[in-house]
Amino acid sequence: MQQKEFSNSIQNRLKNIDLLSEKSIRLMIKKFPYCEIMHNILLLKTDKNNDISFSETLSKTSIYSSNRKNLFCLVNPQVDISKTKTKKTYNFEEWLNMLNDKKTSSIKTEEKIKKSVQFTESLTTETLAEIYVEQGHYQRAIQAYEILCLKYPKKSSFFANRIKDIKTKIN
Repeated sequence: MQQKEFSNSIQNRLKNIDLLSEKSIRLMIKKFPYCEIMHNILLLKTDKNNDISFSETLSKTSIYSSNRKNLFCLVNPQVDISKTKTKKTYNFEEWLNMLNDKKTSSIKTEEKIKKSVQFTESLTTETLAEIYVEQGHYQRAIQAYEILCLKYPKKSSFFANRIKDIKTKIN
């Protein structure tokens, strides 16, 4: 590709796409890998030719694209994304109600957090008890080993020894 062809293709990227070969575009991308316009031209070329590598080209072009909205408009010129969403205005009472809703949802979240931290006997395992010991939660570890004694009577002597060891760590 000559310098003049390159300049013309950049200036008139939509008009002269048919005149450029895909091979020459790829060579230019190889020489100038960060030239966003050349990636866009290749994308348009693959789109126009219904090339099987379109999705791959699109993903590579999106990486080099500085503005993906423009890239979307380039590929889908019939879609108008300029319609901006209008912000809804609220009167004072509606605004207060929205704040109250957010506060109640945060309170519900706090309740869920507290509930998840609570100790549940059904989920007690040896590993959990060991983690409690490692983290220094000795009372919880003792409680876990006592539950395990009741769950697994065959290992109760082992769990009793672990409880003694923990109690010596506390004192």
